[in-house]
Amino acid sequence: MEIDTIILDLGGVLFDIAHEQTRSALSELSTAYKEIDFSLKSQDDVFSKYDSGLISSDEFRSRLRVLYQIKASDKEIDTAWNTMLLGLFPESLGIVQSLKKRYRDALLSNINEIHFQKIEEECLPLYLELHDCFFSYKLGCRKPDSKIYRYAIEAMNIKPENALFFDDTPKNLVAAQEFGIKTCLISRHNPLSTALHSLTIL
Repeated sequence: MEIDTIILDLGGVLFDIAHEQTRSALSELSTAYKEIDFSLKSQDDVFSKYDSGLISSDEFRSRLRVLYQIKASDKEIDTAWNTMLLGLFPESLGIVQSLKKRYRDALLSNINEIHFQKIEEECLPLYLELHDCFFSYKLGCRKPDSKIYRYAIEAMNIKPENALFFDDTPKNLVAAQEFGIKTCLISRHNPLSTALHSLTIL
């Protein structure tokens, strides 16, 4: 079946991130934890709820203070939380511009309000090149919840079997496959540009 839709994750695919930097920065603010772990495997539901837009930024900060015994201002917490955001990969805008000429391209990102506001100016040119942008905190759910895939499919009015989804988290790809969406795992060893060329998408 011919691919006519490309769906892209943001963090780890188009935008460089380093979770360990935020882990370290938050740990430095904590009076009790030497190393805070907010990986997908160990995440307290505060992170999931915040990415899903189910709690406000104020509540998120308050919960972090209690959960990790942090005594810091809102600005200090936001600065620590944002240290993982390294910037767009240099080739990202060009890739999206090229994809746009041949495919319907969309963004499907797990992102929260603080991060969205931090990178909005840098990412705006990228967003403007995409046909659709779906952000978890605005939709009330996040990957790998089936609701977010169903929403994107219906909003774009596409046939899932004609779509190809690129993400750096395996469980997000598995969830997409359940809808018939084709998938490709992105990593440091298989960046988006390499994956697209190997699949003859570009």
